[in-house]
Parts: sequence; structure tokens; C-alpha cells
Amino acid sequence: MPLIFHLQKEEYELAAWKIDEDDSFFESRLQLSEEEKIFLQNIKAPNKRLQWLASRHLIRVLLKTDLFIDSNYKQRGKPELFSHKKEISISHTDDVCAVIMSENKKVGVDIEPEYRDVTVIAHKYISAVEKQNRVFSNEQNLFIWCAKEALFKLYAKGEVSFQNDLFVQLPELTTEGTAHAEIRKPDMNISLELKYQFLDQGYILCWGTV
Repeated sequence: MPLIFHLQKEEYELAAWKIDEDDSFFESRLQLSEEEKIFLQNIKAPNKRLQWLASRHLIRVLLKTDLFIDSNYKQRGKPELFSHKKEISISHTDDVCAVIMSENKKVGVDIEPEYRDVTVIAHKYISAVEKQNRVFSNEQNLFIWCAKEALFKLYAKGEVSFQNDLFVQLPELTTEGTAHAEIRKPDMNISLELKYQFLDQGYILCWGTV
């Protein structure tokens, strides 16, 4: 599983991995609880099963441990690490996964394939204020989707309207950069600078910390 992106900052560590291995590679390197083994057996889609395993392995790589990792990381909900005092966010799609973790910051990450066409659903998650009567390309629509997914995971409490609660100012997109964003919820009303990176392998990666 080659590392295709790795960024280590004082406040967080972020990595993305291209999944080239099969289930057995990861299963031989993971220590799973009985509950996790049952959960894994119930994942019927082979690609979802592989993504779950790869994500767990990437967590182990970032934590630099061979010991058992106690967590509640399933397919949905906010992932938590009970055995390590770190905030964590996970994203996976197709044959790639991403993990960001921090000791003292809330974190959110999303990764999307650049080929994904979201134009037909853009009206469901981009507000009129963000649109400002402009015509966006699919790349711009996808960027906003990826950014808002990262914000959604950063908020991590569900019950979020992508149109009314999450806001992103579309930047002039380059290979990497930042975008001003806001979460407007009664229990989290904040502004932040999201970061993004277009990966050579054909993915866009967005993440944020607060």
C-alpha cells in the first residue's frame, strides 16, 4: 500500500494511501477485537471491506504501533481512538484512503476522485450565496463538495445542511492551497481556512482543523 501523500505538522498528521493489497495483507497486520471481526464479516461489498481494513492499517502506521488499537471506527459516525488521546478523521473512496489525526485539534478530512461528476447534484449542496449567479465547472463543484465533506466530519455531530450550515468561498484552484470556510451551527459557529491538495494520482484532498 504505497503512501501517496504525507504531511506532518506540529498540530496534526495527515496521510493518504493507494490501496494495492488484498484483504489478507491487512488482516495479517491488524489486531481486531471480536466485535470488529464480526463487524468486518458483515461488510458484504468487497471494496468497502478493503477500504475499512486499509484505513485501520493506516491508523496503525500513523500511530507507529504494533499494539492493539481500541476504537469505535465502524463505517459511520465519528471515529474515536480510546487507546490513544487523539482526534481523528477518516475518508476513503475507490482504492484510496486518508487519515488525519491530532492531539489537541478537532479534525476533518475528505478525499474524492477527480473523475467524479457531481454537476447534477451541485444545486443540493451549494447555496445561492456561494454560487453568485456563476457557472461552475465540475472541478469547482467537486472541490466544494470535498470541502464541505471535510467540514461535515470536522463538525462530527450529524444533522447538518450542506447548503445552510456549511459555507466555502471558492478560491482560484491550483495544485494546492486554502479556502475560507464557515460552520454555522448553534453549538459551533466558526470560520477557518481549509487546506486542499490535488494529488498526482487523480484525487482531491481537503482537510481542516480547529
